[in-house]
Amino acid sequence: MGRRGWNRAVRGQDAPPGIRQTCLRWTCLRQTCQSGARRVQTERARRRAGRAARAGPRNSLLLKYNLYRGAQTARPCRKENSLRSAWPLTAVSGLGLMHGQITRAPAADDDDRIDLHQVIDFLLRRRVLIGVVAVTTMILALASAFLLTPRYTSTAVILLDQASRSALGAELGGVNAAETATGSNIENQVSIIESLNLLRRVVEKESLVGDPEFGSQSSGPSWRTAFWNLFGSAPAADEQVPADSGAASIPDDVRTSIYKLRNALAVERVGKSYIIEISVTSVDRDRAARLANAVADAFIVDQLETRFEAARRATDWLNDRLQRLRDALRQSEEAVSKFRSEHNLVSVGTRSLNEQQLSEVSAELVQVETEAAEKQAKYEQAKKILDAGGNLATLPDVIRSGVVTNLRSRHAEVAGREADLVTRYGERHPMVVNVRAERREIERQITAEIGRIVANLENDYDVARTRASAMAANVATASGQNTDENALTVKLRELERDASANRTLYETFLSQSKVTSERSEMDIRDARIITPALPSGGPSFPKKSLFLAAGTALGLVLGIGLAALLDMLNAGFSSPRQLEEATGLPVLSSVEWADFSEGDKTKGTIPIVDFLTSKPLSRFSESIRSLRAGVQMSDVDNPPKVVLITSSSPGEGKTSIAMAIATSVASSGKRVVLIDCDLRRPSITQQFGLEDRPGLVEWLAQTASSEGLMHRHAASGIYVLGAGAKTQNPPDLLGSARMQHLIEQLRLNFDFVVLDAPPIGPVVDAAILAPVADKALFVVRWNATSREFVRHSIERIPGDRKICGIVLNMIDLRGAPKYGRYSYHSSAYYKKYYVG
Repeated sequence: MGRRGWNRAVRGQDAPPGIRQTCLRWTCLRQTCQSGARRVQTERARRRAGRAARAGPRNSLLLKYNLYRGAQTARPCRKENSLRSAWPLTAVSGLGLMHGQITRAPAADDDDRIDLHQVIDFLLRRRVLIGVVAVTTMILALASAFLLTPRYTSTAVILLDQASRSALGAELGGVNAAETATGSNIENQVSIIESLNLLRRVVEKESLVGDPEFGSQSSGPSWRTAFWNLFGSAPAADEQVPADSGAASIPDDVRTSIYKLRNALAVERVGKSYIIEISVTSVDRDRAARLANAVADAFIVDQLETRFEAARRATDWLNDRLQRLRDALRQSEEAVSKFRSEHNLVSVGTRSLNEQQLSEVSAELVQVETEAAEKQAKYEQAKKILDAGGNLATLPDVIRSGVVTNLRSRHAEVAGREADLVTRYGERHPMVVNVRAERREIERQITAEIGRIVANLENDYDVARTRASAMAANVATASGQNTDENALTVKLRELERDASANRTLYETFLSQSKVTSERSEMDIRDARIITPALPSGGPSFPKKSLFLAAGTALGLVLGIGLAALLDMLNAGFSSPRQLEEATGLPVLSSVEWADFSEGDKTKGTIPIVDFLTSKPLSRFSESIRSLRAGVQMSDVDNPPKVVLITSSSPGEGKTSIAMAIATSVASSGKRVVLIDCDLRRPSITQQFGLEDRPGLVEWLAQTASSEGLMHRHAASGIYVLGAGAKTQNPPDLLGSARMQHLIEQLRLNFDFVVLDAPPIGPVVDAAILAPVADKALFVVRWNATSREFVRHSIERIPGDRKICGIVLNMIDLRGAPKYGRYSYHSSAYYKKYYVG
């Protein structure tokens, strides 16, 4: 039916009532889809424009293009009965609509976002696998925790005490009293506790060489120790530690015990305080407490011995140095006394009389020259501004002048009155003239005052310069009188400086010697134990709660990773969206897996036909009706009459789809013929029991007449043309001129022709049949057919826009919703309205 005939049928002209109602329903559906398509495309254009605007000025051209495209797609169709805008490739109960061509489904706007529903569906889909892996890993972790040898940790707490040194002051307390408070020195104390010499004392005192755990004869590392090391808290049996200085003189058995004790030892500073925790881990809780206390005691003893030894060495060195300084001081003082007596030098205090007079005059000269330089700078600044024609009002003296400040205040007041009078009376009013004269008088006074200030600066500079010259002459006179004594005074001062330096150095060393001697005799404790180590009440390793949490977390990670790997290895299509994005073709219908044995068995006919007849309101029947509508709407102006149905490989249900769509079209009162074009495996022929009757092969080979070839199925009303006899050249027969002639005859005599073609993947028959069909319908089995195989098979079908859509077949609704929250929502909603 052409466009003109369609319009006449809608208006009720020359059309029976049944056809008129059908045309009206299709017209309403078409208009509804048009409006929905325009709204969807307008929204997509608006989103693209928004993204382009947020991207910045560089995408301005893209923004203009998106706005133009949105306006074009939002423009309504002028002709009521023509679909000129692209149909949305979304499934409405599995229905994909388009107009005359197949376009690739546009990518979703939020493809780069994480879909929370997909994540939840993935977890629900693989929850059993994830749970099994997580529980298994958790059980293994708990088993390991129970199998490992328990270890106990005891901790002794040491305080680096500053109170004892601070109470004695800086002198007796020593330099370390201030240095110990620094973070670096506390770290040094931690290193001392872990040092080889200190741990050697503990090993020898506690006789650890013969200990079964820390001795050199203890057993080597086991798998439990290796697992312990995995958590970073267990000592290695024979860990290779770089040799410390002096380690070569230590016996091998002692050095081995030291390394084992070091690995079991943990020394940490508590925050930023002066507290250090010494922890020792052992398989025996009593041994752990004993060794922790032993290390703490050894550290305190080492501190005392180190301080006493340092004080003793310092005292010996200071005594020797004091003797040499005492001799040097005596010689320098004798040299000063001898030089004074030989040259009759008498001093007043530390200077001679001439020197004192010259010092006073020189100090006064410096003050006068400073004042002269300051006044010179002010005068030169004013002169520079005056020569450059600048504003003298910026001079500091002008700014500080009270007269200028008052005049400026008056000038501002007069200027304000002038502006007010001009606004009220105009420029030539007598009052305005008087105010302007007053303002000019004030400006003249300000200029005169600034000139007076500049003149005063020049006068002050001349007076200061004269005074400085006179004072310089007095200094020169005093200097001449002191010239004769300069040579002797220089020598005397040199001798006095040597004597003073020797005296100061001697007194300093003498005082330090006394302090050091007193310090070595005092018992000052830099560190003390504030909490001794006690046997632990429970094992520190293994922590069963930690093992449980780690095992659970690891199990979840492994389970999710394994589940994700299995999903990535799944080569089939699990949702219509995946199929549309991979092929660029619309999914016209999503057909669920149906048990055809539930149909009417009393008729003894085709199960799928009986199922559609007995359950017309089932989800399967509705999906077939959606598929039929999608095929008809693939080209509204010229609805396809000859439809080719094929798939990628056998077993995807293409024959069932062919029989179902033929039955559905026939139920609407149309004449339908179903042709079994699969000459290699004629499934339709077997379903309808036509194995012994002539069929398509005989007609194409001209070995039988057309009489009796068609078989009409009474229950469904469809006509079936079987495959007939076996043949050795199916492609040649299907591509012959007689095949084309047959299709043309059927096109004239029937309303709808269904061609059940072989799978296009293994054989070429479907590609040969494609030119004689109006449209091709491609069947893909859910979650089974390889994606690459489907794409390759679709590319083999010749013809531009030949494929009208895809059928996602044999969907298991019990597992399908787990592959996408919105993939099969129509089936769930359909269940609310119909029960079939």
